Amino acid sequence: MTESPEATPSAPLIESKFRLVHIASRRAEQLMLGARPKIETKHTKFSRIALAEVDGGLVKWQLGQRPAESEGEAEGVPAEMIDPLPLITP
Repeated sequence: MTESPEATPSAPLIESKFRLVHIASRRAEQLMLGARPKIETKHTKFSRIALAEVDGGLVKWQLGQRPAESEGEAEGVPAEMIDPLPLITP
């Protein structure tokens, strides 16, 4: 079952090249750690796949900080050690 475009929340507009690169690099990290690509592509490099996914609007992200009760803090990692931008959901 596919969702209609009206029901699917869209990610905020990427207004700078720096943010685009940052989001794509975070997605590439997820791909390197074993996440499955959300798009069929001829590319084999994780960075190119991530850029194609971001360009296609398939990567959901938001600005802001992680909640205080995040996994990292529960494991004893201080909140300042967690990269707050952008939050990307697999």
